[in-house]
Amino acid sequence: LVNGDVTLAYRLATQLLADGVPFDDIAIAVLRPVQAELGQRWAAGDIGIAFEHAASAAVHELLIRLGAIAQEPTGPTVVIASPEADAHALGARVVACALALEGFRVLFLGASVPAADLEDFLDFHRPLALVLSCSMPSALVNAAGSVTAAHRVGVPVVGGGSAVTTEQRASRLGIDALALVPSDAVERLRAWETLPPDPLATEPEPVAEQRGLADRSQRLIAIALDAVGNDEMRRHSLSEELARVLQVVEGALLLDEPGLLAEHIEWLRETGPAHGLPRASLDDALGALAAAIDGDLQRAGRLLSAALR
Repeated sequence: LVNGDVTLAYRLATQLLADGVPFDDIAIAVLRPVQAELGQRWAAGDIGIAFEHAASAAVHELLIRLGAIAQEPTGPTVVIASPEADAHALGARVVACALALEGFRVLFLGASVPAADLEDFLDFHRPLALVLSCSMPSALVNAAGSVTAAHRVGVPVVGGGSAVTTEQRASRLGIDALALVPSDAVERLRAWETLPPDPLATEPEPVAEQRGLADRSQRLIAIALDAVGNDEMRRHSLSEELARVLQVVEGALLLDEPGLLAEHIEWLRETGPAHGLPRASLDDALGALAAAIDGDLQRAGRLLSAALR
């Protein structure tokens, strides 16, 4: 896969399936480590975006080919998507492949699907469930919006992904069932065929700071960038990261998980230097950002300040 030899990977994978190896084993013991290594090598600066994208595209193509070997679907329709601002759809593709191989009719929407468009699609197709994969902590608030959209049209949600790995977080997002591995999703959806969840889970109320953070994010980011000088390339990269930090702040407030933000900041500090963002510049910008958050957003500012200690 890393070398782009999808044909060989496909032959190996189909032979494993023919030998009785469960799809979960292929996904967890082979594909997950591949993606983990790619992420680690990118974070360390060993490979560039183009190489990482090429290898990830090979994994996607393999999963598409594996899903295509499924028999004509006889099961119910399931919609699979990632929330808006989550650019990673591989987890969703893994589950789509697993469900197709189990006979479900899969409608795969991919990455970054806005909640309003998702709601219209679900209302039109009326699937058994929405399978929502969230990989980025900066997309957790949008994941809650996707859940709300699904529930508004009476569609239950199976959720998972690297940003949703605990029952507590899934429950706080309003997700009706957590799937840590593809077989979890298969098992839950099989159960829902005969006994759908009733009532649906309760979605979280928006945090008070939500509108203010959205309206003032560009001004706050501009103030923070003034703390790092005039290097335009660095300012552009920092601007994108600071926008994501504010989204994680909002998610941490929504879920009442301060540790979510602290983990994201630590990840930024570890990966930034390999991508032209020295820790000193990051800390200066983040400190300035925290100081600029005032007024009715003080709770968000205190949360960010605490995460920087």
